[in-house]
Amino acid sequence: MLKCDVLVIGAGPAGSSAAVAAATAGAHVILMERKTEVGSPVQCAEYIPFQIAHELQLGADIAAQRIDMMRTHLPDGEVIETPSKGIICHRDLFDRHLAGVAEKAGARLMTGTNATGFDGRAVTSINGGSQINISAKVIIGTDGPASIVRKWMGLPGNEMVRARQHLLPLAHRLDATEIFFSGEMPGGYGWVFPKGETANVGIGIDPRRGISSAGALEDFKQQLLDEGVIAGGNPLSATGGLIPVGGQSRLWQNNLLLAGDAAGHCHPVTGAGVPNAIFTGGLAGEAAASAALSGDRRVLADYEQSCRLFLGDTLAHAAAKRRFLEPFWDQDEDALSRALRKSWIAFEGYYEN
Repeated sequence: MLKCDVLVIGAGPAGSSAAVAAATAGAHVILMERKTEVGSPVQCAEYIPFQIAHELQLGADIAAQRIDMMRTHLPDGEVIETPSKGIICHRDLFDRHLAGVAEKAGARLMTGTNATGFDGRAVTSINGGSQINISAKVIIGTDGPASIVRKWMGLPGNEMVRARQHLLPLAHRLDATEIFFSGEMPGGYGWVFPKGETANVGIGIDPRRGISSAGALEDFKQQLLDEGVIAGGNPLSATGGLIPVGGQSRLWQNNLLLAGDAAGHCHPVTGAGVPNAIFTGGLAGEAAASAALSGDRRVLADYEQSCRLFLGDTLAHAAAKRRFLEPFWDQDEDALSRALRKSWIAFEGYYEN
């Protein structure tokens, strides 16, 4: 039996940020990660806003390419350019950097360790075939869309978009992230996020539509080949996963907290999750340390209130825009494009009620 003040399950951006905050506050922290190597395999389009990259003082090795603009392609042919300063990062190195910061702050990182059960007092986990029980005063679930901590809290699964992505060679260098909307990718969109000579090319689709994400990605790649954007369709690497887009859930129960994707903190329209994961992970770590060290769990309720204060309206507005867009995926290109001008972040209509 291992004992700690705060157990963080999942060493992505939310988990590492939580571990940093809790350890810095003086708590004994264990950061558990089921993967044998933090950040691998990559399951992300790898864009990070410039402000986040600057605040975290990321090294040059983490940035693959700087981005200044997002270019949105509507089904009716309109293309709009929007300032969007950031970097396309090497996400595996980014995640490992954050986990390293957590370790320097005093957290104990346990990789290859998969949480399997919770009896109300201790978490059961498996590491290399061996069972490890960990007793923690507070447990933070930052374990992604299929969060086991979320299940322990009895919460239903979030609404999801299924994503697939290939790393492909570019026909020429790009200076912007490219977003493509189409009725062939309902509930999501296609993207091209450049990394120098290559790009992350992916699609997101509402799985309830019954459309094959693999087939949709192949169709999208063929479109990009025909348009001279990519130089070939054979992937240098491939990844995929689920993106929660239903909005924020309940975040606290007894000594359990949720943050990041596990809590539904992804933006319901764009699917972006890293900035909110870092922010809410930090808040969760601070609250968990305070509760663990003082013995007063009421501060955990304050964490949920803080998240709702800072993110609640933003996520609720995005979720409403997502619901508004839902019936237009089956309509013609003009109708879908008109709806997107009211529900995609590049247009002023998105910010109107």
